Amino acid sequence: MSATGDALSRGIVYYRQTKEVVAYSEDLHVWVYYDQTDDILRYEAYVIDYDDAGSPSTLAFVIDDGILSWASPLGQYLTKKSVRSPGAKQSLWAIPRHTRSTLAAPELNLYLQLSEKEIHAIHRLFASEESRLKAKHRSTWVRRLQALGYDVIPSAF
Repeated sequence: MSATGDALSRGIVYYRQTKEVVAYSEDLHVWVYYDQTDDILRYEAYVIDYDDAGSPSTLAFVIDDGILSWASPLGQYLTKKSVRSPGAKQSLWAIPRHTRSTLAAPELNLYLQLSEKEIHAIHRLFASEESRLKAKHRSTWVRRLQALGYDVIPSAF
């Protein structure tokens, strides 16, 4: 006697991979920040996820991270304004815990040392670094996304 019927009636479930679409311009973001603990300019490139309604919701995954040079315009600005930390902390005991009281102390929080005009200037420098990194690493990041099974398009709009 042979088994008849289709696969579902026999309890077999097939896996069908569907490629998700990532719009490089809208779904891939680069977060550039100053790590005061280690006195390093860092970046993380990440892809955002969407909820069931199609609205941006949360971080899906980080595709790359790295360190920026102090010779960059952002690094030069922070150095020129003398708002950098004294240097990397060699001991975990020397690192203040990020509590409400330490974040309210100007000597421990970079932003509290700056005027509103300087904060806007730094944010513009962060944004220009983000754009520069997205352009510089475009081919590498697109290949990584494709290797993860994503269909990468330039823009959704």
